[in-house]
Amino acid sequence: MIFTNLIHTNLRTNILGKNVEYYQRLESTNAEAWELLEEEQAEHGMIVITDNQLKGKGRNGNTWFMSPSKGLAMSLVLIRDFSIEEAELIPIAVGVAAARMLKNRGVDSQLKWPNDLMINDKKCGGILCESKISDQRVYQMVIGLGININETKDDFPNDLSDTSTSLFLESGHTHQRELTCAIFTTFFEKMLDDLESTIDDWKKYCAHLNKKVSFSHNGVKHQGIFKDINGRGHAIIEINNNIKTFPSITLD
Repeated sequence: MIFTNLIHTNLRTNILGKNVEYYQRLESTNAEAWELLEEEQAEHGMIVITDNQLKGKGRNGNTWFMSPSKGLAMSLVLIRDFSIEEAELIPIAVGVAAARMLKNRGVDSQLKWPNDLMINDKKCGGILCESKISDQRVYQMVIGLGININETKDDFPNDLSDTSTSLFLESGHTHQRELTCAIFTTFFEKMLDDLESTIDDWKKYCAHLNKKVSFSHNGVKHQGIFKDINGRGHAIIEINNNIKTFPSITLD
């Protein structure tokens, strides 16, 4: 069980996380957050969190595995006016805040563009940001964050056990999920009003800066050198001595 009072006790925010909606089980915290928004029951900064996420959402329709009562599955609601350019930097800021939270808990991590949290080349977490746009402005956003916290190796399905890890496996001890939620939210709020500065911070955590990467784009397989991200968080990749920018791809 997650104790919301422990989240509140450890929060150091002005707005984010003051309202926490806890559910014993949900198909998806992002889906629940959007439902609350549709019903006008959500407010800016609300956290939706669950002990057992049955169908966690990832990019491109993928699902996110979560071991019941061991992982962190949360969504953060933003009801605020952003430009498209600002909104594109939100996932970058979320990644940095998550990496800083893990560092605070004693574990170094890396970020794999655009949304994977890695520890020693194994996936520890993922980010999914969804938004609603009107007149070229983002007015609602739901930030989904899933992190493996206290999973053991036996908790992972066979097809994930060699490529996934958890905070417990990397640190050697269990962690209070409420504390990880509060620390992440505190770090993230500090970054919201200075999103441009997160670009340099993200590069410090990037697992593949100036390294060879492979990916698919428009059905074609590519290889190149991941050179940078631009001011909108788009990937800059050198392919056959040509510099190309990609707003949305998934690295292999």
